[in-house]
Amino acid sequence: MKNPLLTSFIIPPFSQIKPEHVVPAIHQVQKKCRSLIELILSQNTNFTWNNFCQPLLEANDRLNRVFSPISHLNAVKNTLKFREEYKKALILLTQYNTWVARHQKLYNAYKVFRDSEDYNILDLARKKLIDNILRDFELSGISLPREKQICNEKIMILLSELESNYNNNVLDSTRNWNKIVKNPSELTGIPENILKKLKIKAQENNKIGWLLTLDEDIYTSIITYCDNEALRKEIYKAYLTRASDEGPNAGKWDNSTIIVEQLLLRNQQSKLLGFSCFAEKSFATKMASNPKQVIRLFTKLVKAVRCKAKQEISQLKIFVKEKYGKKIFPWDLKYYSQKQKKHIYHINDEELRCYFPEDRVINGLFKLIKLIYGMTTRERYDIDIWHPTVRFFDVFDENGELRGSFYMDLYSRSNKMNGAWMDSCLDMMRRKDGTLQKPVAYLNCNIRSGINNIPALFNHNDIITIFHEFGHTLHHILTKVEIPGVSGINGVPWDAVELPSQLMENWCWEPEVLSLISGHYETGEKLPKPLLMKIIDSKNYQRAIFLLRQLEMSLFDLHLHTDFYPVDKIQILKLFEKIKKQVNVVPHVKWDRFPHSFRHIFAGGYAAGYYSYLWANILSADAFSRFKEDGIFNRNTGESFLKNILINGGVENPIRLFKRFRGRLPRIEFILDNYEIKLTPLSDENIFT
Repeated sequence: MKNPLLTSFIIPPFSQIKPEHVVPAIHQVQKKCRSLIELILSQNTNFTWNNFCQPLLEANDRLNRVFSPISHLNAVKNTLKFREEYKKALILLTQYNTWVARHQKLYNAYKVFRDSEDYNILDLARKKLIDNILRDFELSGISLPREKQICNEKIMILLSELESNYNNNVLDSTRNWNKIVKNPSELTGIPENILKKLKIKAQENNKIGWLLTLDEDIYTSIITYCDNEALRKEIYKAYLTRASDEGPNAGKWDNSTIIVEQLLLRNQQSKLLGFSCFAEKSFATKMASNPKQVIRLFTKLVKAVRCKAKQEISQLKIFVKEKYGKKIFPWDLKYYSQKQKKHIYHINDEELRCYFPEDRVINGLFKLIKLIYGMTTRERYDIDIWHPTVRFFDVFDENGELRGSFYMDLYSRSNKMNGAWMDSCLDMMRRKDGTLQKPVAYLNCNIRSGINNIPALFNHNDIITIFHEFGHTLHHILTKVEIPGVSGINGVPWDAVELPSQLMENWCWEPEVLSLISGHYETGEKLPKPLLMKIIDSKNYQRAIFLLRQLEMSLFDLHLHTDFYPVDKIQILKLFEKIKKQVNVVPHVKWDRFPHSFRHIFAGGYAAGYYSYLWANILSADAFSRFKEDGIFNRNTGESFLKNILINGGVENPIRLFKRFRGRLPRIEFILDNYEIKLTPLSDENIFT
């Protein structure tokens, strides 16, 4: 039987891909890439774009097109068999990448090309790609003595394996916890559609009662709405201690050793390459100048925010004491916060869901993009997908030109990685024959699905998540850059790539947009104005607590990779506890093992980069202030953001692009206003110069 991954597909044949196809496909394609590199280097001394760069780009694109659906299926349709083959393929790919990274002749060829007249006449995108390639060669240790190169190569392979193992441990520990509840009185408060889902899960597993799991939508519903404190504590502990030495599966899928090994290897590699620490190495490709600059800024923000956060948690404690005569524990925070929010604003997140069915929200989102950017979105039904609930859309501009496409996979499943993310399926690329490959993106969430004849109904947080990931999607598929490596989200510094996504979140709080995306799933009635205004009024509910949590995770990440040399897991947990005490104000427990499932920094590419979310939030708050000044649907402002930010990929410095859009450097005052924080010294300090 023919391997579908080795056919000449553009859109992946997901339904045909089996575990046994994975390794042979990667083996064959990377082998062809190796052969092509050697052939080009042996035949040419006068390197040009067409005889050197272009064929290598097209070969690398082929490798990416083969690996992309493999990696994606491992994230959204994970099975033990597929995972085993994915790990083998990942090793092959890592070996290939390290072979390229230490290929002295290839490096020399790029240097010769950069110093040639052919380089000088290239456009900005092609020049940027060559510059990035040479930079990455240097960061991979190409100039090191041979013995150090070999050491670095071993470290790269080990780190790749450790990241994969870390992620698998989180998946396994999540998947392997469940609890059958037979008495419905133990589940009071949980929304009816979640109870139905738990009932169906039990039936599918030949059990009687309600089957609880750590799937994200189920966990969130229980911890937020279940009246049973003992059950909240049980599931909270199971979730917070995943992949660790604590909790119900203590030691079984323990990431403790993996975390230590990763940090040691990252530190060792950074020193090998001449950096003082891993964070310094990471910041070589970031917009921010150095980690200490970010740590200083975020430490100031902590001092500014803590007072307000203390007020918020104090008000919650008083509310709970007066209303329920209880003391708050960590597993109570979401439960009582939901009740306090309802008490203050007279809104119930679950009751609001009926006004935000999937089609209304998604169609409203597409109308918004039409208003701002002039883009039209059309669904297609002839595309091969990996699950029946996955949808596929094409996006066209005002001239009717196809700009790009995206998959939308919104719903939580037991074999799907938690969280929400966007990833590239295809990058825009102009081929040697003149044809243009249009970009395709994956948009993934873990939202509660519909049940029986009731469609999926979203709460406001779900909507924010969808808008956020759609911002990333637009950034990737609306690009006009035709060179992979710097098109779409590629080549954009990690601390700037969140700008388009976080910008999109702002529209979720605008009355006109809430009206645009709402409509009762049974009657079609728009969200009543009193309810709409209550949503907007609740925008800053516990915002300081939320901001402190982001600062806590960012500072923990930065300190781990800046001035910290771990010996064992105890040191890591002590640092985590220290940062938590310095930053956060909410109750916490000694058995908190959040680092063991902090996939962003140990398996997701955000090591020494988690700060990027808040950093980009500074940019997005400032950018949206122009929309507020000009009108939130202002077409000219949207066109300016499109032309200055979205279409440019990773070609130009993000600050230069921002200045073209805003007419000046970013200012921090707008994010401070968003969070209702007063901090005059920070407002006068421009951190982007």
